[in-house]
Amino acid sequence: RQDITKNQLDIIISEFKQIIENEKGKILAEEYWGLKNLAYEINKNKKAHYSLLVIETLPDKIEEYERKLRLHEDIIRYMTIKIKTFDGKKSIMVETENDEN
Repeated sequence: RQDITKNQLDIIISEFKQIIENEKGKILAEEYWGLKNLAYEINKNKKAHYSLLVIETLPDKIEEYERKLRLHEDIIRYMTIKIKTFDGKKSIMVETENDEN
């Protein structure tokens, strides 16, 4: 949601990181992309905090992780994508932000 602070967001992200780590998963990368405009209004929110977590875990653990994401009141949308390998590079969102500064 747009009205939570960066501190509150950090707490939410650490909760979800703990869920993955408790299930013997690994956090390979974490990025905060900032408060950005949504393409369309969702539940009266025009902006949202965007974050990226690259995780490594067993496929059956993802279902429970996504269930908890769905139930969390501060999370408007999420997307889970399966990738074969992770090269460790920063995402284009972070690279673009660094170029602007």
